[in-house]
Amino acid sequence: MSSAKTKTGSKKAHGYTKAAPKPSLSKEDRQRKYYNSLCDQLEGDHLENALKTTNKLLALDPEDADAIQTHLFLLLKTSRYQDALKVTESKPHQFKFERAYALYRLQRENDAAELLADEDDRAVLLLKAQISYRQGHYADALGIYNDLLSTSSPALEEYADIQTNIDATETNLNFLQSGFLTSIHQLPARPKNQSLEDTPLPSLNLTQISSVAADTKDAGGASKDVAPKPKPPRKSRVPKGVIPGVTPPPDPERWIKKSERTKVETGGHKKRKAGGGGATQGSMAPEQSQKPSTGGGKSGKKKK
Repeated sequence: MSSAKTKTGSKKAHGYTKAAPKPSLSKEDRQRKYYNSLCDQLEGDHLENALKTTNKLLALDPEDADAIQTHLFLLLKTSRYQDALKVTESKPHQFKFERAYALYRLQRENDAAELLADEDDRAVLLLKAQISYRQGHYADALGIYNDLLSTSSPALEEYADIQTNIDATETNLNFLQSGFLTSIHQLPARPKNQSLEDTPLPSLNLTQISSVAADTKDAGGASKDVAPKPKPPRKSRVPKGVIPGVTPPPDPERWIKKSERTKVETGGHKKRKAGGGGATQGSMAPEQSQKPSTGGGKSGKKKK
């Protein structure tokens, strides 16, 4: 017991007590936290993370107008037009412009034009001009673009965009009014009493004509029996130092063991000298001449 008390006392003395759990945030505090994160994500252009944050805000309060507006903006910004249409279905009158823009991007120009029929806001007029241009109503689009350009400032970024759209619209309008006549006059003349279906196809200007095909055809159109010329070997496939037709071909059995080849090469090694290296089979070592020992060693004495 005394040891257990000393351990707990030492933990308290060193600050090892378990921390109390943090209190859960209220709904207002969580919303404030999510909105702060949302502002940072929008400033950093992290649209996917911002979209997840708006989902969290809508989970707390589905009727949050700011969260719904931001969520719809992010869906359009990330090209999720079908999802944006679903959001606008709950409040079609409040999000009429966003719904029309989503329909325009989904190639439903007629539906988008019906929604914007009674609107005259500047952003709506710009969208109307784009819808008219896509529908081929270039005169209507040009009139709207000119009105927008007259009320814009050259210092604004939209001024250059409107001017570019005006140039494209005028080009298409001029072609429909007078430019197509010039193109028609540039077409080749058609013989009289000949319908369009009977007109042959225009001839093609061939820049390269095969000389082999021209030589193999005679005057009657029949082809001659000419043997095709063999193609020379590619230089990249010929080994260095090898001349095709001159250098002998390599041994076909070069991948087989020498002991298994049909032709065994002999005499390629030099004979060893008699005095060097190790002894060969059947050779005998030379006899050494024994000399009589001299001196007074014990081994030289004879036994009596």
